[in-house]
Amino acid sequence: MPAEPVREHLERVRKAGMPARATAVRLGLPSTAFEYLLWGDQNNGPGELVRRETAEAVLAYWPTLGDFPDGARIDPTGTRRRVHALETLGFSQKFIAGRVGIQNTNFGRAMVANRVTARLARAVAAQYDLLWNKQPEDFEVKRWVADRTRRLAVRQGWASPLAWDDDTIDDPAAVPQVDAPQAGFTEGDDVVNRFLMGEAVVLGREARRAVICHLMEWSTETTAEIGARLEMDAEAVYQAWRRMRQEARKAGRPVPWRRVYVPLSDMNLTKDDLRSAA
Repeated sequence: MPAEPVREHLERVRKAGMPARATAVRLGLPSTAFEYLLWGDQNNGPGELVRRETAEAVLAYWPTLGDFPDGARIDPTGTRRRVHALETLGFSQKFIAGRVGIQNTNFGRAMVANRVTARLARAVAAQYDLLWNKQPEDFEVKRWVADRTRRLAVRQGWASPLAWDDDTIDDPAAVPQVDAPQAGFTEGDDVVNRFLMGEAVVLGREARRAVICHLMEWSTETTAEIGARLEMDAEAVYQAWRRMRQEARKAGRPVPWRRVYVPLSDMNLTKDDLRSAA
């Protein structure tokens, strides 16, 4: 195949922070597999042709966060989004810096830099996976510090963890699925049941999650219909439901599931499908 499209894609991968040798190894090729394709040798310019199998493997590849070498300098978008999302929960940058083992000053510089190391990005991602559904007060963070961090996040317009999909949070082109503003106060007791009964109450974050879980499990409403009731985007409803199921599975609790009756006449299933469903 013509080498130019493959060479251009490899250059984009390199600019993203993934060295050519690391890419070759990741694709199961010798580490020097792309050197002639990219730069040629002493007597010849870059190669004009490339094997079809190699071309297809390269053109189908884009590095994930786990692919980059530790010292690679990569796009900071996903790292910033994770930090800002944790700040909406009340975790300050100083707290996160301590968790990843970096001085707060250096961490602050990294948050405004044009690139971050893959090592730092992975460390932040690991903390995000641990903290996205936790409360700062459970980690001995003073309430006034957490409240101040949340207020700052609101003023900055940062998106919460529920607004981001794990598969696209690192994509600069992705946008958050923003739900309704979080309530500052919740009036009265048993607000979840009162909301489900039709009473006009203010729902906090956890109460809203409980409503989503109940409606997704026990009603036939779609994510769009549930979102309309909660003033949320349909995708944000789905992501909240998916995360609650993941959380239950990791904690060893019964995983909620949609208990929706669908007539068999409306389903295009084979006998094997029906047996698996049963």
